[in-house]
Amino acid sequence: MFTYQVPPPLSDAVQVGIRVLVNFGRSKFYAGIIARVHNERPKLYAVKDIISVLDEHALITNQQLEFWQWVSSYYMCTIGEVMIAALPGVFRLSSETKIAIHPDFNGDISGLNTQELAVIDTLTKKKVLSFKEVYTILGNNYAMQQVRNMIDKSLLVLCEEVIDKYKPKLETFIGLADHYRQHQEDLAELLSVMEKNKKTQQQSDALLQFMMCSRRANRDLIKKSELLSLAGITESRLSALIKKGVLKKENLTVSRWQYQTHKQSVESILLSPEQEQAYNDIRQQLSVNNKLLLQGVTGSGKTEIYIKLIHDYIQQGKQVLYLLPEIALTEHIISRLRAYFGDMVGIYHSHYSYMQRAEVWQEICNPEGRFKLILGTRSALFLPFSNLGLIVVDEEHDMSYKQYDPAPRYQARDAAVMLASQVQADIILGTATPSMETFFNALREKYGYVKLTKRYGEALLPQIELVNMREATVNHQLQGHSSDRLVSNIQQALDLHQQVILFQNRRGYSPYLECPSCGYIPHCQYCDVTLTYHKGIKELQCHYCGYSIPVQDTCPECGQATMQKKGFGTEMIEEELQALFPLARISRLDYDATRKKESHKQILDDFGNGSIDILIGTQMVTKGLDFGNVSLVGILNADNMLNYPDFRSYERALQLLMQVGGRAGRKSKQGKVIIQTHNVNHSIFSYILNNDYDTAAATLLQERKNFRYPPYLRLIKIGIQHKDEKKSSEAALCLAQKMREILDIPVLGPETALVSKVKNMFRKEIILKMPMDKKMAYRKQQISDMIGQIKADRRYASVVFVPDVDVY
Repeated sequence: MFTYQVPPPLSDAVQVGIRVLVNFGRSKFYAGIIARVHNERPKLYAVKDIISVLDEHALITNQQLEFWQWVSSYYMCTIGEVMIAALPGVFRLSSETKIAIHPDFNGDISGLNTQELAVIDTLTKKKVLSFKEVYTILGNNYAMQQVRNMIDKSLLVLCEEVIDKYKPKLETFIGLADHYRQHQEDLAELLSVMEKNKKTQQQSDALLQFMMCSRRANRDLIKKSELLSLAGITESRLSALIKKGVLKKENLTVSRWQYQTHKQSVESILLSPEQEQAYNDIRQQLSVNNKLLLQGVTGSGKTEIYIKLIHDYIQQGKQVLYLLPEIALTEHIISRLRAYFGDMVGIYHSHYSYMQRAEVWQEICNPEGRFKLILGTRSALFLPFSNLGLIVVDEEHDMSYKQYDPAPRYQARDAAVMLASQVQADIILGTATPSMETFFNALREKYGYVKLTKRYGEALLPQIELVNMREATVNHQLQGHSSDRLVSNIQQALDLHQQVILFQNRRGYSPYLECPSCGYIPHCQYCDVTLTYHKGIKELQCHYCGYSIPVQDTCPECGQATMQKKGFGTEMIEEELQALFPLARISRLDYDATRKKESHKQILDDFGNGSIDILIGTQMVTKGLDFGNVSLVGILNADNMLNYPDFRSYERALQLLMQVGGRAGRKSKQGKVIIQTHNVNHSIFSYILNNDYDTAAATLLQERKNFRYPPYLRLIKIGIQHKDEKKSSEAALCLAQKMREILDIPVLGPETALVSKVKNMFRKEIILKMPMDKKMAYRKQQISDMIGQIKADRRYASVVFVPDVDVY
């Protein structure tokens, strides 16, 4: 935070939460947010004046600032990093360095060369130029040097131009001129005259069309674009009528969001007896404890209960935040919510433009705004709610609620619990497979706890079958990477015109290529990982930094043999199934297949309307999808989830396997789940076969308690990164030594990170096991101070330290 002085002319306009323009450094200008107004003048430096106030009303509430402070303190980041994560980009004003003609330039161009003349000539017309525009004018690699030369000759001067990125959307509306709207008899007379004159007959037709459209819509002003779509109305005819003063043109601010009215009543939702009981239990428990876990098996109808509860809170004049872990899921559920709540539903996530998000922000700021229900991903937590009554965290177990890069590295589920406490709102954490932290809090009655054990209606939980891939391999019962058992079940489903979902948690065609002659494996130039083979685009790609190279026919090292593919991803499975089922309509749902803005929605829409028979996907297919015609789910390789070196691997595998299995048989037909594994005796499968998540979770909790892992304490990871491997190691050792001397908790490491180099930065890690006691905040401050001391050493000034609280 920085302190600025309020000049007397601005004293009445200044308040907490508004943006102000300030000078930062020698010449840069930025938008800052007023966090506190006080009379404590700094003694060590002279304060600068605020330049101007940018908002009439506060953009940020006091409650938001309190929440930002908590996020900054708990997750060990700066409040500036929280602000950047919270605010839509269009609200973050900054200045851009531009070029103008020097005020002392006398206009003498006789001594200028061709390039200088071109710049000066353009500036006489445009006043200022950006560096990008100068590069375009000069068209060479020495443009910057030429600009410096012109500055030295006092031909040019640098200036800062503040850029306001937010622009309201304007649309042209057409209406009757005020005189003719008030004097209908004059309008009738004018029409009569125009109809008799051949030159104005077409204008008369256009005017009549406008009047009919206005009456039908019961509006005085009609969008110009809407009028131009009508027969008989053209741009020239409208312009002529405007010029004559018959019609008028107005540019009005309109919303970037398309709204619709709701078509269904919430009262029309018929809850099952178990749902009705759960709904009543939730209301009763929330009356005494504002935090609650709703654990319901997949397909149990949690969403219908959410809708009923959302309606209750909106009826009380409250706002509701509905959080989902993935952008893709918002597209799937938005139509269901809008059917009941219409234009009260706002959406907030990064697939929408900065301008659209800014509009949602401003609607939420306004207590009379139309959005009462916000559906969004984790960033929606930072919206300026004025009367938040309920937060729903759906699929609360999902890893996507954790922000990894950049800071703040927050866990949105946990942050939502804190936000609910700060604003005295209720919060429901919903899932079929609770995270260990949430399950632990429910068991010790810190959270309320309601369970749904049956699927909605007549739907039965799926039948689960294990396929021993060791035996299938020995007995030659494989077709590609699918067992004969899985292939025959896919064929049965297709014969019955039913749909299939196949899960493989690895995208691309093959994880890596290897030369059979010399053993060469292509690696990323900037990261310590192998390159993944993508057959469709004929490239080897790094999934960490994006580095790619074209696939070569022979080994680049020995030049002898064709490279062999090792492992398999979704792209290879798609190719194998096309060969096995040539008449089936097969599609992929993974990151590569959903890069375009609407592609994810299009794939799910096609699957929902039956245009796709087999859907192959990564984790995207495990989350909250509800398709009634899916009778079979196949998990192609369960082992790679179980063998990951992480204390959460069993928890994640259990959740993923039960969630993806839950996509099968969600209506009247019982579905089937086939799990392919090389280790059928693994304990996790006994829990999955019996659909016994609670016993599995209790076992995992006991193991966590024995070995001192979350939720019994907090894990903090400190990443240490530098482009020089030696410097990274030295800084990590120095920090670990300081920690052992000062902290009263176990310090593990430093160790080399699982991926030792990413984007040319060598990575070390220190793990801290921190008890959940009153000293947590004090210890975090000690850690920050130690990092600051090491950064103050010139040897380590360029080392990057990355604190990650509650490691996931």
